[in-house]
Amino acid sequence: SVALIVFVLVPVMADQLARVIPPDGEQALGEATLDQIQSALSDEFSDLVPVCNAPAGVDAMERMLARLGGDLDLPYEVNVTVPDHEMINAFALPGGQVVFFRGMIDIATSPDQIAAVLAHEIGHVAARDPTRIALRSAGSLGVIGLLFGDFAGGAAVLFLVEQLIQADYTREAEAAADDFGIAMMLDAGVDPAALGELFGIIEARFGEPAGIAAHFMSHPSLGDRIAKARAAGAGDAMPILDTDEWAALRGICDR
Repeated sequence: SVALIVFVLVPVMADQLARVIPPDGEQALGEATLDQIQSALSDEFSDLVPVCNAPAGVDAMERMLARLGGDLDLPYEVNVTVPDHEMINAFALPGGQVVFFRGMIDIATSPDQIAAVLAHEIGHVAARDPTRIALRSAGSLGVIGLLFGDFAGGAAVLFLVEQLIQADYTREAEAAADDFGIAMMLDAGVDPAALGELFGIIEARFGEPAGIAAHFMSHPSLGDRIAKARAAGAGDAMPILDTDEWAALRGICDR
């Protein structure tokens, strides 16, 4: 019964609820989550992690966003926030919020690589994946918490079970977002092979998880994603930003 609830009923309910939550509610949830992320990245002796907002860098990000998704029919605008943090990561939150850590911009070697990640995250926004995942996570942890309570090691059990649940779910969502991002790049006249280039940089630096760690990964294997992006490459594409705009984007955290 527990397995049926956690692995079948909760996902179905989350999918249904994600379709009917009003856009204003999603936006409020995304803004609140963004505040929590800034707090989590701070410690008791420091202020909130600052948001990068150098005007020229913000303008460059807006131009990139306009070229990629200027004609998207979404219930809310896509808003990109760049926290001044070395984490190499980017993700979408409910309500059209996209978080792009400075570390991701620092590791990229071309603006097209950043555009590829942005297009991927817009794919999550379009599919309302962040809202669906938030609802599923809350439902799954709620059921398991009611059953097991706060016993020794309980938090670890909840974490591992939730990660296992999310791995099977988000691998599908991540693959779909890759496909969406590649199509968006092609429509914008930008080479989607840049996504594979960035994944190659990440793989070279951090490697590919193996064994049990790979089972808990929430994304498809980097090798598979690199191959897919390279296969979709467009040789006649134009860079999404010129040299000056790329330099401005890389300096978005300069103060």
